[in-house]
Amino acid sequence: MRVLHVLHTSLPYICGYSIRTDYILRFQREQGLIPAAVTSAQHPNGTVLREEIQGFTHWRTPARAGRQTPLLREWQLMRSLRARVDEAIREWKPDLIHAHSPMLVGYPALQAARKFGLPFVYEVRDLWENASVDRGKFSDTSVLYRMTRNFESHVLRQADAVVTICENLRSELAPRSGGADKLFVVGNGVDTSSFKSASANPELRARWSLGGKQVIGYIGTFQPYEGLDTLIAAVPQIVQEHPNAHVVITGSGGQEEHLKSLVRAGSLERHVTFTGRLPHDQVAGMYALADVLVYPRILTRTTALTTPLKPLEAMAMGKTVIMSDVPAMLELVAPDHTGMVFRAGDAGHLAAQCVRALRHPAEREAFGQAAQQWVRDERQWPHLVSRYQQVYRRACGARSGCTNRVEAPCA
Repeated sequence: MRVLHVLHTSLPYICGYSIRTDYILRFQREQGLIPAAVTSAQHPNGTVLREEIQGFTHWRTPARAGRQTPLLREWQLMRSLRARVDEAIREWKPDLIHAHSPMLVGYPALQAARKFGLPFVYEVRDLWENASVDRGKFSDTSVLYRMTRNFESHVLRQADAVVTICENLRSELAPRSGGADKLFVVGNGVDTSSFKSASANPELRARWSLGGKQVIGYIGTFQPYEGLDTLIAAVPQIVQEHPNAHVVITGSGGQEEHLKSLVRAGSLERHVTFTGRLPHDQVAGMYALADVLVYPRILTRTTALTTPLKPLEAMAMGKTVIMSDVPAMLELVAPDHTGMVFRAGDAGHLAAQCVRALRHPAEREAFGQAAQQWVRDERQWPHLVSRYQQVYRRACGARSGCTNRVEAPCA
């Protein structure tokens, strides 16, 4: 069965979105499917319009030149992606279209699928209207918000099957999808062959001047909703109660200078290290350095409904994770069993949980082992990706009476 994935971005651009997609493509191939991809004009492909990434064909959409006004920009993005998906369908002749959010990807992919009579699966990793509110693009009372939400709901209703990444998001989408029977959850996962228990590398410890330190780590993006200002605000209390503690923040993003300014303002340079963004193959070494990993997300429209990927990597390595208590995060950790939880946005409570974790190594070890076992049982990519077979059967069944198919039927 040929599956054409329609995406916002993909490898070699590194982010949680592209990493999840890479695992889906690779394990679908291992499980007998034949995947390929089309990416939107927002993927940073330059002038390259087609390339092979790890043996998968990727059709790239040409970037739009010059600045454009809101709405016109989004309309042009959807038009250009629609044209590129049409070209890929004519050339490659897929059996099914699998589009991944945002709606700017989903809507043109839906139009293309309907034109060619193909089953259509829509995978929602986040809701664009919520992300736009969180990033200050528009308010939840604006016309733009209502328009975006209506477009998203249209794609959900028209899809032959809908995939979400967690139960909270599934519950949100159920009333908007036109039928609970077409909703499926394929959560984020981890490659346990790449992320497993390992001793800290002495060279890395020396590189970041961490000799004699107990490390509180964060690895991820620097979006405002990640709550890193809460982590920095917790540092004075942490080091007062546990002087050997040191916070290491790995990653990058638009908030980087703001976060560094908070560190300078609090005279915390001796206690906080920013490593910058590191290649994905070096990330496991940073996890191994850490005694605990912190994920301090604040409660927003986005974080209430979406689960991150990074905590699962830490858990797979047997690390204790400390997460904020936003609803989606609680799908990943059982408090005081597979990890620890603090009140979102509460720097004092976060500090207390960090100190507790550092002072009680036996408890930390038990949490890490329980987390590792849960990931092995529930969140390995091969098992998760196998669920798409059921999703695709449902989508193909919904289109069984359609005509104007492109050659081979669903298998």
